[in-house]
Amino acid sequence: MGNTRADILHAARAILSDHSLADLTMRRLATEVGVRPNALYWHFPNKQSMLAALADDLLADVDTAADLSWDDGLRATAVGMRAALLAVPDSAEVVSSAWASGLAENDLAGRLSARALDGGLSPAAARGVATGICQLTIGLTIEEQTRSQMERLGVIGPSGRDFEAEFTEALEVILDGARAARRAHDVGAP
Repeated sequence: MGNTRADILHAARAILSDHSLADLTMRRLATEVGVRPNALYWHFPNKQSMLAALADDLLADVDTAADLSWDDGLRATAVGMRAALLAVPDSAEVVSSAWASGLAENDLAGRLSARALDGGLSPAAARGVATGICQLTIGLTIEEQTRSQMERLGVIGPSGRDFEAEFTEALEVILDGARAARRAHDVGAP
């Protein structure tokens, strides 16, 4: 019986969870699923495309909370994104790389932008809010995951930082800015 893309992505996620991104090689992944490395290329043309598919998989369950108001929906999506990334070590770095390469298919940033646009923001403000939320979430999560790994390895001691509070405070600043941009857009509308 052959391995599916889902089997391979599940194994890749397990390698991240048990080890780190540095340990996620195509050779190790092939060993985990019981095939020769070249068999993986049937599903993924290269490692970057596998990582992009993994990034999409990591964020697959994050929705834009359509049942909430536009600003509460943006908050819920950001919180869901953060939770999904924190669930798997080094996943924020995987998502950042996949988005930078343009190979990821899950356009969460585009969906956030559309949600903000539906909430009454101008197209530029909606894109800006989506970028702010995504960069806050990914960047702070990379920092938290890196710090956690260094602490686990004994490289550094505990920092005492409250990453959750930092995230919540920064997210509220972004949302306050979005609400102000919406009010300004409403005032300037014909």
